[in-house]
Amino acid sequence: MATDLWGVLTPTGTGVTVRFERRFATAPEDLWSCITDPDRLRRWLGPVYGDLRVGGRYELRMGDDVAGSPQNAAGEVVECDPPARLLLTWLFPGEPESRVSVEVRAEGGGALLVLEHLGLEEAAARGYGSGWHASLDQLDDHVAGRTVRPWEDLYRAALPRYRQEA
Repeated sequence: MATDLWGVLTPTGTGVTVRFERRFATAPEDLWSCITDPDRLRRWLGPVYGDLRVGGRYELRMGDDVAGSPQNAAGEVVECDPPARLLLTWLFPGEPESRVSVEVRAEGGGALLVLEHLGLEEAAARGYGSGWHASLDQLDDHVAGRTVRPWEDLYRAALPRYRQEA
């Protein structure tokens, strides 16, 4: 039931924001569990470690499950209001810190997820558009009970469209 598949890249005074609105055929509480429960998050995005509460630090391992890998994002949990809102700082090696905001709410018998990655540099925003697109496609696979497709394939398929954005 995922719709509105393409994200939008919007220049702001503090960088570029990548925004997605995706609808999922599940209850908001289930979708919240998919994005906050480490066991479920691992199935579609990657293993997450750390102190997963407000003020705590996390490491999301999106490549190999190795601490400190250059494929890992790290940051702090800034805000957590279950089952509706999550705000994180996001630090990927070699990039300035940015923020990721996720909101979940009931809509049309399912759940709406609004993901915004804020404060990105323009060149990085294109890659993040394609990367989050691929990850949200994987989330849709997980929610629907399908085999989760490889991120690299989904990323490569989406990248040409995001290269034209911003």
